[in-house]
Amino acid sequence: KNKFLRSYFDVKQNRTFCNNGRCENKLLSEHAGNIERHMRISHPELFENYINRKAANKNTGNNKVNNSNEVATQAQCEKKTNIEIAILEFFTKCEQPLNILEEPAFKVLVQPAFATLGLEVSQKSVIDLISNNSQKLKTELIDDLCGNLFSLKIDVSTNQDITLIGINVQYIKDRSVHIKSLGIKQLQANYTSEYVKSLIMEVLNEYTINIREILSITVSNDSNAVEAIKELNDEFSCTLGDVETTILPQKAIKTESNQSITFEEWLEGNETVTQTYRIVSVASGKQILQLCVEETLRKTEIKKNLEKCLSLMHELKIRTSTHTTAKDSVKSENRKIDCVTEWTTTYEMLEKLYGIKHMISPITSLCLNADEWNFVKEFLEAFKPIYKANVKLQTTQILYSELYIVLMTILFELESLSRNKIAKSLIEAFNKQKLKLLDTDVFNAAVFLDPRIRVCLNAEQKTRAKEYITTLYNRINTLKGDTTACSEASDGLLVEMKCVDDDQPTTSNGNNVIEAKSFCEYLQNLDPDPTLAQLTFLESDITMYERQPRLPLDSNLIDFWFYHHNTLSEIAHILLAIPCTEVSIEYLSTAFKYILTDKQNSLSASNIDHILRVKVNGAFNYSN
Repeated sequence: KNKFLRSYFDVKQNRTFCNNGRCENKLLSEHAGNIERHMRISHPELFENYINRKAANKNTGNNKVNNSNEVATQAQCEKKTNIEIAILEFFTKCEQPLNILEEPAFKVLVQPAFATLGLEVSQKSVIDLISNNSQKLKTELIDDLCGNLFSLKIDVSTNQDITLIGINVQYIKDRSVHIKSLGIKQLQANYTSEYVKSLIMEVLNEYTINIREILSITVSNDSNAVEAIKELNDEFSCTLGDVETTILPQKAIKTESNQSITFEEWLEGNETVTQTYRIVSVASGKQILQLCVEETLRKTEIKKNLEKCLSLMHELKIRTSTHTTAKDSVKSENRKIDCVTEWTTTYEMLEKLYGIKHMISPITSLCLNADEWNFVKEFLEAFKPIYKANVKLQTTQILYSELYIVLMTILFELESLSRNKIAKSLIEAFNKQKLKLLDTDVFNAAVFLDPRIRVCLNAEQKTRAKEYITTLYNRINTLKGDTTACSEASDGLLVEMKCVDDDQPTTSNGNNVIEAKSFCEYLQNLDPDPTLAQLTFLESDITMYERQPRLPLDSNLIDFWFYHHNTLSEIAHILLAIPCTEVSIEYLSTAFKYILTDKQNSLSASNIDHILRVKVNGAFNYSN
């Protein structure tokens, strides 16, 4: 039975023979102890080998037992984790009411799962679980943001006389875009910009966010919110004095002329730098579309035709609403659609109107003439790509530079409608907004850092983008100096981007080259200041990036910068993560549900905050 022992001998017909050493086919006893004794006395080397193998086999057996126990323990831990995630998801993401925990039948169903976690089936235990997870998510978010530059997205929405403001942060991490909710607050009636600013600062302080860490804020059309951003910028400007005196007391900026100037002089004398050291107010993609639509729809002829079509649609609605009450009819009659601000509703109504053209044409009192029907057709053709883009910007997360792709896609679709008069007006409006966007340094730099569309920029725009990137690099390092001790290498941290003259002479006969006595001295004169050599790696990164071939439009831009992993990639992640969609507005819709429809649970404001944080920021990933 002892396979290790028998392997050293010949076994024939259940009899053991030894042929080791001087033993020549010696018949051994069948008892294992006698065989071991023979091996120990006659063949000590074999016996030692046998003992080692026997011991190793025993350890292997013990390891298998230990491994089995570890696997069982790990499986139990995964089971507990999955149950905890399921409970959190059920009562946050799935929006199930907490009072269901008081139902006897539900208690029986979930009691085994709760018992696995050592929890009682009650509202208090679930609230505690959600609160603990919420605090954990908050701590993780604080760690992600600490000492980094990032962008905010502020949403304002009103429902049944309740106005909410949502403050969100967006950044790139682990090769994906993350948009997290920092907080949702209810605004008082007749709120002011100062009040909005105080709420924003309250949320920022809760997450220990320094105002200097905010690159941009994408804000809705709410005038008080927009004004609040301006007031935040005023406060930001005041903090720059602290930067000069506490963070950069000894730092100097070396200009192209090799002169040293103070940080304050550098800020005041450079418009691009001044624009960089501030919070940029960014318009969302939906707002850009709205501006283009407004410019077109306010034209007299288009507005006149729209009013005629909407009057017809209004009349059709009254005629077909035979089952509505008198009260509903009055509401419908008094409801007038602003075709400019509610252009998406106008588009949908005209689409329905054109769909029933064949049905209402025989009715002379409701019929539009040929020119008016042609207007409806042209309107639908021209606004179709804009309507599709508007839906995308409300439901899909895109990078900031991809807003340019959205606008150019619309323009090319409009260009294909060569005979459409409305399309021509829209083309003019979109081109105007596109140029206005590219005039903003932050958007221009984002497009420059998108290798798929960088070729669309002209030489002046590329130069301006590189200047902005350089000052942004300085700001990032200034920010790091705010949170960490200044190292020796940071003494020359700030550098001004050089504008290299392509026509610079390359021989000693050139006017701009100092006269040299030898070729070696001549080369030294041409070489840049050696004290700045350690700072040119950013310029080197930019130069190498510009040599990259253009990428196809379907390329993954985040992966492109992830694999480069250099100084420029950090700046690219910051700029490309600037919010330009309305995806985060959904967070306010969830908040309204709890405030308006979940009153039976009598949830406190803090508990609602915890539930919303877990629902919005949580990742419900189950173990297999």
